[in-house]
Amino acid sequence: MKIEVFVENEEVPVQKVQVKGVCRHLCDAYETFKTERILDEDSKRALKEARKKAKDFKAEVTIYDLATTKGRLVARLRGVKSPSWKIVE
Repeated sequence: MKIEVFVENEEVPVQKVQVKGVCRHLCDAYETFKTERILDEDSKRALKEARKKAKDFKAEVTIYDLATTKGRLVARLRGVKSPSWKIVE
């Protein structure tokens, strides 16, 4: 038995960083943000419920990220539009 979990990561800016360009000169530099990927509340809930069911049924959990191309493709093929989980036999 297998449980598929569909979660969605969000990119959150953590800190501002100045990056120097190829020439290592100030006129070639630009500012950007370091980002961190976190799960939103719906995804956390779906993952928690799926892990609980997997423990009860001794099932394997497969996680797909809806923020990636592969995750969106698999979700579209399975008919999933939001963070959720389902049991696959």
